[in-house]
Amino acid sequence: MKNKKVSIIIRTFNEGRWISSCLRSVFDQSYDDIEIIIVDNNSTDKTLEKASLFEVKVVKIDDYFPGKAINLGVENSSGDIIVCLSAHCIAKSNDWLHNLIRNLDNPNVAGVYGKQEPLSFTPDSDKR
Repeated sequence: MKNKKVSIIIRTFNEGRWISSCLRSVFDQSYDDIEIIIVDNNSTDKTLEKASLFEVKVVKIDDYFPGKAINLGVENSSGDIIVCLSAHCIAKSNDWLHNLIRNLDNPNVAGVYGKQEPLSFTPDSDKR
């Protein structure tokens, strides 16, 4: 997966509790040809203030629909590969991104996904 820029699109709405940890884990990745696009749905907490401490592009959306937000992120991206990440997700290792995209060089692979592990205090209704 050499020479492929990855655009990581992160949708946010009042994710001030998580955004710094999420962005730190993304910027700590061993794969470093990345850009981060935050698609924010008018957060009223400190989400954007905290995100501004990182090298990110912020795009705002008023009428939020998940697919519309992702499409807006894609329209504002320049990467060869698109990764969609929730703002409350924190990579468990610095090889997360490399491991996620490594099989995309295989012509039989059109897309990949990773699992999300709940935290100890995640409500049962959010666990799958």
